[in-house]
Amino acid sequence: MSSKARKRHTEYVYSKFKVYWSATITVMSIILALLILHTEPISLFYCLVLTVLLIGVVLALKMRFLRVRTPERSGGELSETESGGLGWRSLLISVVVLIALLSLPLALARFNPVFWFISLISYTASVSMAEVLFFLITRKG
Repeated sequence: MSSKARKRHTEYVYSKFKVYWSATITVMSIILALLILHTEPISLFYCLVLTVLLIGVVLALKMRFLRVRTPERSGGELSETESGGLGWRSLLISVVVLIALLSLPLALARFNPVFWFISLISYTASVSMAEVLFFLITRKG
């Protein structure tokens, strides 16, 4: 591995318990969606598509904004990245995106309860699955 690749490697900062908890929440969300939406295959398909899209968004946010601490060449000490850590603009963007993702189920509840359920289950499963994937990516690097 080159020194540049090592410098950009992100270390996982949370405990393994959080990863196990996230995996459990993901499995429970998927089981709940299958139990409730098994009679409506198109709704199940929408749930799957939305979950995959949200996993991509949340994982991209995690990879971008949790890259605050990287291993230094000398020793095992951790230091902030070249940008000096999280800027206020980056933090504000992540908060706005997460609020938008959380408000989607509330907006959809006015139109159709099935869409509300799909968006809520997709959000729960995708945030939890993104945590597991982030752990696997940072562990592998």
